Amino acid sequence: MNKNLLVSVHGYAGDREQIDILLPLFEHHQSPIVIVSPEDSPIVGVGPHICRFAGKRAYIGQDSWDRQHLQLKLLLEYPQEWFLMNDSDSFVVTPKLPNYLFMDRNAVYSNEVTDFRIPGQTSHGQTWADDYHRGFPLIAMQPPYFCHRQALEKIVNASANMKACPVTPFIDWWFVPACTYGKVKHVPFQTGASCETVTPHGIAVMSQRVREYGATFIHSVKTRSAMETIVRLHHERINAA
Repeated sequence: MNKNLLVSVHGYAGDREQIDILLPLFEHHQSPIVIVSPEDSPIVGVGPHICRFAGKRAYIGQDSWDRQHLQLKLLLEYPQEWFLMNDSDSFVVTPKLPNYLFMDRNAVYSNEVTDFRIPGQTSHGQTWADDYHRGFPLIAMQPPYFCHRQALEKIVNASANMKACPVTPFIDWWFVPACTYGKVKHVPFQTGASCETVTPHGIAVMSQRVREYGATFIHSVKTRSAMETIVRLHHERINAA
């Protein structure tokens, strides 16, 4: 067991089935696990694992941003030095995490997706302001997330009073100003993949990324069939190497 790594899983009561499906992929790291959910939408009784509650249920907006701050602050109550933070629909295919993650204590690793909103340009039927997210990288940081306690402390301290962005009031944007204000680097996983796996197109895209590019840090998976496909393709790729 890697006792110096804490694995957390964040979700709502309605995500319980997803967590049960992906639980073996959280447990295979052989590290302590904490299931974290909102106080008004708790998840309880997940095997032998600790269940904690903080913040309010909200998909977007200020309540979701405040909850993110509170839940990450809660993780700092535990003694571990390293933190792997999953949403209920993200996981790492490999039990062993790659060595490069442990080389930089001032970085938050995640899946990174380029923001389609370009300052001064029109997309999705809207023209974005010239000062849109000025001073910040134009990305979204999507799960899983990985960092050292030092970096987690910095983003928790920096996010205590952050106001939700009215244009991007999402958790995957919350991490961007939290890292920026906390003076913490944001770094993409070397083998990450973030796309939906609900539609046939999404499954095809994710399958290609696993099969051809060796993606192992995965988001988003909401069904057993999608999880099993990804795990199977990963093992086929390893066995063929």
